[in-house]
Amino acid sequence: MKQTWRQLYAPIIAEIIEENAGKDVKELKKILREANPGQYGHMKKTWANECMRQLGLSKKKSTINKNQSKLW
Repeated sequence: MKQTWRQLYAPIIAEIIEENAGKDVKELKKILREANPGQYGHMKKTWANECMRQLGLSKKKSTINKNQSKLW
């Protein structure tokens, strides 16, 4: 099965975060931004999104609308 960019980047990002444990979030974000291997927009965006997710600064979007039953 072919890997997605997120699946490819996730272990790399986790390793960078582990190597730089103890640094504050601002420093970690700078290190991760400099380590971004992406050449194109979607690759950079995936890298940045996965970084934020692993740092706990972003939440996975929910596709369920809580007000859905009220709309009908």
